[in-house]
Amino acid sequence: MNVVGIIAEYNPFHRGHEYQIHKLKELCNADYVIIAMSGNFVQRGAPALTDKYSRTQMALNCGADLVLELPSLFATASAEYFSLGGVSLLNDTGIVTHLGFGAETDNDHLLLKLADILFQEPELYQQRLRQELKMGNSFPAARSAALTHYIAALGSAALQTPITAANSMDIQNTCPTLAEVKDTLASPNNILALEYLQALTALHSDIIPVPILRKGRGYHDTSLESEKQDTTLFEQNFCSASAIRCHLRSNTVQLLEASMPKSAYNILRNYPHPFLFEDDFSQLLHYELLTNDIESLASWGDSSLELAHRLLAKRECFTSWNGFCQHIKTKNITYARLSRLFTHMLLHIRQEDYRKFPTPTYLRILGFRKAASPLLSSLKKCSSLPIITSPAEASQFLPDTAQKLLEIDLRASDLYRLCLNAKGDCTLKNDYRQQIIRL
Repeated sequence: MNVVGIIAEYNPFHRGHEYQIHKLKELCNADYVIIAMSGNFVQRGAPALTDKYSRTQMALNCGADLVLELPSLFATASAEYFSLGGVSLLNDTGIVTHLGFGAETDNDHLLLKLADILFQEPELYQQRLRQELKMGNSFPAARSAALTHYIAALGSAALQTPITAANSMDIQNTCPTLAEVKDTLASPNNILALEYLQALTALHSDIIPVPILRKGRGYHDTSLESEKQDTTLFEQNFCSASAIRCHLRSNTVQLLEASMPKSAYNILRNYPHPFLFEDDFSQLLHYELLTNDIESLASWGDSSLELAHRLLAKRECFTSWNGFCQHIKTKNITYARLSRLFTHMLLHIRQEDYRKFPTPTYLRILGFRKAASPLLSSLKKCSSLPIITSPAEASQFLPDTAQKLLEIDLRASDLYRLCLNAKGDCTLKNDYRQQIIRL
């Protein structure tokens, strides 16, 4: 049985996501697709536009067979922990055979070799990375510069040494240019792809990585299709989830029909709750900033003592979540890092939690297709982690450490509902009352 695993946010689900599922099923001759999906908060350090159960329903309607929740500790983390958490979760199902993910390049050899260098961390690379960080560059910029320097110094030999994460990928051993290396490292999708490949190596996983070329507009592109297209699913110029979220800040859902699969669009159009954005959590964040001391500010995930001092010095300038991120970001402190830090403050996720929980400790089912019952049977037999279908029952069989990780997810859902309540909506069920989605 071939089972494709995908790590996703679906914030919200659009035509590019539908294309990815169908294309991966075709490439892998897959019987089933399992999604490891972020819950109510996502990796860029923000609330999801819609709650996790509505996004689960979108995924199941559009080709997924089973949706598992990626615990909030990993779903809101930097690319390294986000990827390790997702890959580990899928690996621990015991049934995923292929890991599918999008990339902005079709040079699979380059992705694999760059991932290999990052995993091995040769001394020349480490030296240049330290230099770049001392110069005040952000970690992504420093890493890109260090990798480019390493490859330039070693020449073609740097890209032709044995690859540790190749598994059985069919790759062409070509030597890319330095310009292609720089372009590859500039894409958010490629950065995640490199982290997925490193995670597979770190876990000694037998899962086969299957990168597919991303279709459509860029990750940060905020433009929508101007009109409904007549092309097939595999030819459309897909918009990004960023474009959909940007549109919904000030416009109606109706103009999104061309950008989303019909079933996903109908769920979004009929969504019974307000959409949530970062600024909806501004008052809660402001309170945390005013009541945390320097030691506490430095302890949150993605924080540091230096950053804590900056937050303390600037907190009187706070007007909103987005405005504060824009105000205090610097060359080496990115907006995304700040937003993740603020999410960690609200969810009470500290740096020590990542040491306590290096990987997920349970599989929590958000939804499944009834036609995928053989998949569920295999999951129960092969999973190396306990399976949660009801949080109320989880305390009866989860170890204490796993229970603490689950408590972060429950806190995230409560916080999400709290902000909906503040916008006048009290109808979203809590995690104890919400049934898993069955289609």
